[in-house]
Amino acid sequence: MNTVTSPTGFRIITAEEAEERFAVSDGVGYPYQDFADEQEIRLYESGLRIEGDLAPESDVDRVPYNVIVDGDLTVDGDMTWWDEGSGNFLLVTGDARARNVLLSGCPNVVVRGDVTVAGGIQGSCGEGGGYLAVRGRTRARVVVATLYFGLDLTRRPEAVLIANPHRSTCPVDFTEEESAGVVLAELLDADGGIDVRKVGEALREGRPVLRPDVPRPERLAAVGRG
Repeated sequence: MNTVTSPTGFRIITAEEAEERFAVSDGVGYPYQDFADEQEIRLYESGLRIEGDLAPESDVDRVPYNVIVDGDLTVDGDMTWWDEGSGNFLLVTGDARARNVLLSGCPNVVVRGDVTVAGGIQGSCGEGGGYLAVRGRTRARVVVATLYFGLDLTRRPEAVLIANPHRSTCPVDFTEEESAGVVLAELLDADGGIDVRKVGEALREGRPVLRPDVPRPERLAAVGRG
């Protein structure tokens, strides 16, 4: 699939309008108003549909803008979002759908509706404050959050959840330390931990991440996940 890095159809708004209309700070911890002169805010006013993969434009190691999708965000392929600088935010006021969601670094990704993913959700390298916040339901086959990436989920996800329990607002099924017995051996690093790059590649290629003998959490039986 083609990767779309700058979808057309947005309008640039001020930080004041963003806060007044969308209460961005309710969910977004990144102090975006302090960087208003450096990062524009792009508003998509009637939702956003991407026929392909979605990723941000890069400016060395920082995404030079923030995004508000007023409505639903639908990505036919993978949604990749990151920041290795001082941060950015992506706020969706409706639901978000994608094949996979791959997050890294310090973005604040906030979805006020449901997140529905055919494959998996991955978050990694969140030492700088990166996290995914979902106010509705989270549906996927697996959610893997490692290396300090945070999860602020109102409801426990309808997915097998591997994460640091101190970085997740809901109980996890397996911790990072337990990953050697959960994740396929070929997706582990030399020390037996999760190899972030290999897991991301497996998700993009539609390959499994979990070992076939991993016990299925009982809570997923009713929703057909796991």
